Amino acid sequence: MICPAPAKLSNAQIEEIMSLEKKLGLILVAYEHVPKIARLTSEEIENVKKIERETGKIMLAYEA
Repeated sequence: MICPAPAKLSNAQIEEIMSLEKKLGLILVAYEHVPKIARLTSEEIENVKKIERETGKIMLAYEA
């Protein structure tokens, strides 16, 4: 499994992001690279939803 890594940011970039978060009232997450999101069939979506219900966690599906 390849998981997106948090972005490496300079202090200035972090300050800029934090300022935008405050302005928008949001939490922003920066990643170095995010793989392409997978296109799932209805059956695959149901399988993922089942795992989400069983684990109580949110799943994200990326192309391998």
